[in-house]
Amino acid sequence: MLRFFVRLFALIGFLVVAAVVTGVVLAVRHEPSLPETVVLELDLRDPLAEGSVDRLGSFLGHETTFQEVLDALERGRTDPRVKGVLARFGGDGASFAQVQELRAAVERFRASGRFAIAFAESYGDTGAGNRSYLLASAFDEVWMQPLGLLGLTGLSAQIPFARGALDKLDIQPQVFQREEYKSLADSVMRTDFTPAHREMMESLLGDLTNQIVDGVAVSRRLPPAAVKAAMDRAPLIDREAVDAKLVDRLGYADEAREEALRRAGAAPGADTMEAADYLGIAGPPNRSGPTIALIHATGTITGGDSGKPGLGEVTAGSETIVSAIEDAVDDPDVKAILFRIDSGGGSVTASETIRRALVKARQSGKPVIATMGGTAASGGYWIALAADRIVASPATVTGSIGVVAGKMSVAGLSERLGVHWGVLDTAPNAGLWSPFRPFGPAGEERLNAIIDSSYSTFLSRVAEARHLTPEQARDAAKGRVWTGAQAKNLGLIDELGGVATALTLAKQAAKLAPDDPVTVTGYPRPKPLIREILDIASGKGDLVEAVAVLAGLRPALAELAPLVKAARNGAVEARMPPLGLER
Repeated sequence: MLRFFVRLFALIGFLVVAAVVTGVVLAVRHEPSLPETVVLELDLRDPLAEGSVDRLGSFLGHETTFQEVLDALERGRTDPRVKGVLARFGGDGASFAQVQELRAAVERFRASGRFAIAFAESYGDTGAGNRSYLLASAFDEVWMQPLGLLGLTGLSAQIPFARGALDKLDIQPQVFQREEYKSLADSVMRTDFTPAHREMMESLLGDLTNQIVDGVAVSRRLPPAAVKAAMDRAPLIDREAVDAKLVDRLGYADEAREEALRRAGAAPGADTMEAADYLGIAGPPNRSGPTIALIHATGTITGGDSGKPGLGEVTAGSETIVSAIEDAVDDPDVKAILFRIDSGGGSVTASETIRRALVKARQSGKPVIATMGGTAASGGYWIALAADRIVASPATVTGSIGVVAGKMSVAGLSERLGVHWGVLDTAPNAGLWSPFRPFGPAGEERLNAIIDSSYSTFLSRVAEARHLTPEQARDAAKGRVWTGAQAKNLGLIDELGGVATALTLAKQAAKLAPDDPVTVTGYPRPKPLIREILDIASGKGDLVEAVAVLAGLRPALAELAPLVKAARNGAVEARMPPLGLER
């Protein structure tokens, strides 16, 4: 019965797509074009997903990604039609690392002679606005709405310790770690910070706070002491923010837009354009020359396929990533691989599977450059070790070279509830992972042996890949998390920067000049829309994909309806971006 509905949805979807294609053929008779004067409009109020939107996702109007914002700024700074950028801010949606990469992109955009205006009703409002304001400060003009708040309040870490609650419930946590800074176990094994945990967190917060203060001070041309004083007083109300020289103008969103168009020259037809719309017509940067493959490892590292954004938890599935790596290796046009990591770790075996695929890629002659996003820790750092070079933002949370494993035994809670479990085993560790009894001596011995083996391998991988002595590797390890800036001093990474820095290194590794044009192509390559539908119809797709296609095509059809009507009347305005049914 389920297969029947899948096929039914697929057939309906195919007919809908056919209608869409027919409508486009009727309506769009000419290549779409851009206005002569464009102001890029960026919505930075919500989190920016790592990765790039595939053709289907782009067509269905998914939210702008981090990569699209970078691409729009990079493409726009060389496009004579683009005069500036207007960005809308809110709370702290982007990670610290994303903020620092975007700051660099905005600075390159401004260096090309274009303006950049930041606007927010509040930078953080009743929450923190440290990251949003740090990015906004890189713009040449910072606006805030009257009555808004500037939440440059500094950083706070609130770590839950659940041991007391678990004890009350008669749940016995048995979690083992290597070594003292691997703090994940502390949240269930302890009731407060250990000295090592507290030291690590204070170091992280201190370094990140200094990065905020120094970044704002440089961008706003203020003494760091003045920025720190404002931070100690924040949140600042509107006039206080202006008096502190952190905000240039108080005004409303419509006024900021009018000012952006005025600065653009207010030529007839001048307009603002969102990043995805602009790139859909102008095309992305890095679209000619030898190919550099861009592969993402985003989310918890697991076996199997990667989780899909918008359809549940985002996971970095080893099978998906390995397949992408192998496709890039097999493509003769690919000269190097950019491997983007934003992951706090996960499965040891899945991490090792990905690492092995990257090693084989290098052995085949394809250089690998790792670029770290907000987090590349534990398994996320493990997979980075296979790269020729590692690039991280100063704020990237990385390292965590350690191992943690264990379980929660609910035997006590079960007995309290009157549920007793009879046990029959054929070997001492047959019920090793059962949550209904604690580890026995034999089980603890096996678990510690597993942890020791994994940790020893991790240390040896770090020492070999980073050219460190065993002592240096262990000093940088012990489960401790570092900022990218701290990791650079320890030799855990090679360069500070983002995707742009990593791309330069990839060109160098591919024996290309820094200014040589390249084509950056995402792997795995997304299926064309028609192929996606045909796969579903043939039984190769799944129910989730079918429903996603159907759900998304309804608004697309509604958007196309005016074009079809205009075509019938002989008055077509061809401004729709290409569908991209082929790749």
